[in-house]
Amino acid sequence: MANLPFTGIDISEFNGDVNIEALKEKVDFIIIRCGYGGNYENQDDSQYENNVKKCERYGIPYGVYLYSYAKNTEMAENEAAHALRLLQGKKPLYGVWYDVEDSSLPAGEALENNCIAFCGTLEKAGYYCGIYSFLNWMEERLSGPRLARFDKWVAQWNDELDYEKPFGIWQYSNNGLINGQRFDMDLSYKDYPKIIGEGGDEDMTKEEVKALAQQVYDQNEKKYKTIESVPSWAKESVRKVYEELELSGVGKGEEVELNGSFTYVRMLHVIAKLMELLEEEASQNTEEDA
Repeated sequence: MANLPFTGIDISEFNGDVNIEALKEKVDFIIIRCGYGGNYENQDDSQYENNVKKCERYGIPYGVYLYSYAKNTEMAENEAAHALRLLQGKKPLYGVWYDVEDSSLPAGEALENNCIAFCGTLEKAGYYCGIYSFLNWMEERLSGPRLARFDKWVAQWNDELDYEKPFGIWQYSNNGLINGQRFDMDLSYKDYPKIIGEGGDEDMTKEEVKALAQQVYDQNEKKYKTIESVPSWAKESVRKVYEELELSGVGKGEEVELNGSFTYVRMLHVIAKLMELLEEEASQNTEEDA
């Protein structure tokens, strides 16, 4: 695949029956509208399933977006249910996006609440979710700190993007011409298939990193309580360090309770390897002196 940014398009039923096979060598990704508004079948995008099947058939990674009309969080949650129904069995490696731009939408805290309700519901279901809107809304109505943790797909049809906050995708044109057909054109500045496929985001906040670290620490603190419970790759090292350095612990033999977590086990393993290297070096020096 080419270097970042990756080139893509976004499509809906308004583009008709798109010849996606012919786009395979032209774009790196496609973001597909699944529908609009609440969870009603007559508000599904009529080309959604067709577009997804063709992307899967021709090996083009895709994302999904839903156009919002929500006036409150109850309606936003219903829109989330709409997206989740249409996402069953799908693997959108370019994420799920909440299209927030309609003039009927509320302003202020109510709009932020809608975004949190929709994106939070999709995240709980295991999907990578972000917000789409045009530049003015991103700067004025969607700039609150509560929305900072969500990725942004920014629309500004221009030669340069003026958005100064973190973002992932820029929709830079609504009039791109590929194979004689007009499309919305996008540039992705993140490798979403890598981020989503491997289950990690390169832009985790400090708070998210701390929370993840604490979770791992807590889980392993409870898991590795004795030498017997230590993973096989580290057990001998841990035992050796405990014995040779006369570390304290409650119990005897395999049932000695360790004074630390999995991080501590790894540290002991490293100490053991260091001790071995020092012993080897000392032995070599003795042989040389002899």
